[in-house]
Amino acid sequence: MTARLRVEEYDRLAEQKGITTIVAAAKLHGLNRALLFGYRSGRKSPHLSTAMKMAADLDTTVEKIFELRPDGEDRG
Repeated sequence: MTARLRVEEYDRLAEQKGITTIVAAAKLHGLNRALLFGYRSGRKSPHLSTAMKMAADLDTTVEKIFELRPDGEDRG
C-alpha cells in the first residue's frame, strides 16, 4: 500500500492558511520542495511522521489529506 496525497483537499486546506504555492507549503512543513512535488505527483509516499506533521500543520487529520492505495495503482 502507498499513501497518496489528496491534492485537492490538501490545496483547499493550505489555501485557508494563506499557502498558495508549493514553495510556501514546503516551507510550512519544513520539507524540500522537490519532495513535496513528489508527494503531489504520487511518485513518493511520506513516512508516517511526515504525514502527521503535514496534517497538524494544516489543522486536519492524516486521513483527510492522504489515502491508501495499492502499490502501482494509477491516480486515474
